[in-house]
Amino acid sequence: MLRSVVLGLFISLAAHAAEPAGLLSMVAGNVQLVRAGQKTPVEARAADIVSVGDRLLVGKGSEVSFLYCPDQKAGKIGAGGEVLFEAAGVRVLKGKVTEERKVPACRLPTHLALSAASLQQSGMTRLRGDLLLRSPSRTNTADAQPVFRWGPVERATAYDIKVLDREERVQWRQTVSSTEARYPETAPPLVWGQKYWWRLTARNGEDTLDEAASYFQLLPADQAERVHSAERNLLAMIQSDPADNAPRFLLAFLYDDSGILDEAARCYGELTKRMGTQQWIEARLNELMRKLGWDRLEN
Repeated sequence: MLRSVVLGLFISLAAHAAEPAGLLSMVAGNVQLVRAGQKTPVEARAADIVSVGDRLLVGKGSEVSFLYCPDQKAGKIGAGGEVLFEAAGVRVLKGKVTEERKVPACRLPTHLALSAASLQQSGMTRLRGDLLLRSPSRTNTADAQPVFRWGPVERATAYDIKVLDREERVQWRQTVSSTEARYPETAPPLVWGQKYWWRLTARNGEDTLDEAASYFQLLPADQAERVHSAERNLLAMIQSDPADNAPRFLLAFLYDDSGILDEAARCYGELTKRMGTQQWIEARLNELMRKLGWDRLEN
């Protein structure tokens, strides 16, 4: 009986230790990471995911910034420092943690890299050629007046856009010459928690060059407000310290966790530009782009 209890506890702790709990938002110099249950350290890199039980060792003339979600904390560890990431928070073994601060919406997605989705189940219809609907397409949105964006079509002089509800009733239509348009206040209000379709036609004069259609889903009102609240705080943090990557990660995770896949992809793309390629970011970005039907990020 005791053996079964101990074995069950060991399995539970092992599973818990494997869960992503935080990440390294900046690594400078010689920083080593000892994974839970391991003895041999590995070289730490920016954007490395850390789990409960992992230990961080910072060499001379080095420093590392981290984000740790169990206690909603971000901070920096200087030269000679050593910390252990525990279920309740960060335990300092040597040195000290500086620049400590609480962060909002500290929740890492459960699955940071998922299997490829089939484009045949995408829910987007390309009716003629390669017209690419970018946002909000095959994604959730927290904006009741979304900005519709799409890729340009060669020789197109105008784009006809219309938004339909689930009963295919037209809520709004407009013709524009640019590659974006905002749902206006004068149109019938979109309903929180509802799914809508939109259709775009690229024209040159009276000639139709290309057509495409897709869908988007408004989040429930209370969830949308939580997203907006966390978003405002994170954007304020980015503005106050543009060099700090931690709030950018949190913003990506906020969008990812809320199913706002287009904005999550843009955030992961920005992090890649700032930090270089990281395997899990690249895997997640590729997965999101497959789901969105994108062949490339926006410039």
